Amino acid sequence: MSKRMAKILAGLVVLPALAACEHREAAYTGPGWYLEKPRPVVTLGPQVYKGPFSYEQCEIERKKLPDTVDNLICSRELAPPGPLGGS
Repeated sequence: MSKRMAKILAGLVVLPALAACEHREAAYTGPGWYLEKPRPVVTLGPQVYKGPFSYEQCEIERKKLPDTVDNLICSRELAPPGPLGGS
């Protein structure tokens, strides 16, 4: 087997192993509005930062953050967020 083929096979073994070690947040505690950041890779689901809040409370928390933090949204979650964004 050539060295190139061995590298390709090693990559095919390593990538799924790294995906299995993915860190999942445990920020979801129950239904409500959560401050979260959508991810560009849909299969990972959103990254939840804070919650649950009422909608007004979530917007207040979002506005407290510095202007350098962008793309955070208030999203209503009725179940733990999954790969397609949850509820």
